[in-house]
Amino acid sequence: MATQTLPPVRKSPLGKIDFSREREWLKRHRAEYIGQWVVLDGDRLIGHGSDPRPIVAQARAEGVKIPFIRFIRDESEPSLYLSAYDDN
Repeated sequence: MATQTLPPVRKSPLGKIDFSREREWLKRHRAEYIGQWVVLDGDRLIGHGSDPRPIVAQARAEGVKIPFIRFIRDESEPSLYLSAYDDN
């Protein structure tokens, strides 16, 4: 059996990134954007839609170094969950 060596993990030159403002924004506004991508900079909504790429491009054009990108799924719908364990 061949083994594969993984590349070394590199730390971000920006250090630890705090996304607490983005998580708070999501708690307050997620219901408004179900089924869409949202792109945030802190607690500021840069944009939303079905394709995050143009919104990320807009964020970068505005000087945002690390935009927060999230798809807001409908949590009332079941999600696919696969397990290695079978209850049978």
